[in-house]
Amino acid sequence: MTGNQLEKAASGRGLRTDWARLTGHTVEVWCMDEYIVTGVVDQASADDSVLWIAAAGNDRRRLFDKRSGFQVRA
Repeated sequence: MTGNQLEKAASGRGLRTDWARLTGHTVEVWCMDEYIVTGVVDQASADDSVLWIAAAGNDRRRLFDKRSGFQVRA
């Protein structure tokens, strides 16, 4: 098993590159192997380059982009 397969097996989530298809799904956002946040995808660009995590509680809506190194697991 590779590292990614182990991560998926342990967390139940796998790396996704098709961000445009994730609207409404709960995802984890990571950057450089560091966990950032878990939230619901509010909106994503058609070209999969950016997505917004919906506001929740006191947290505001947040924007993440692939170019800066963010990754999404769902």
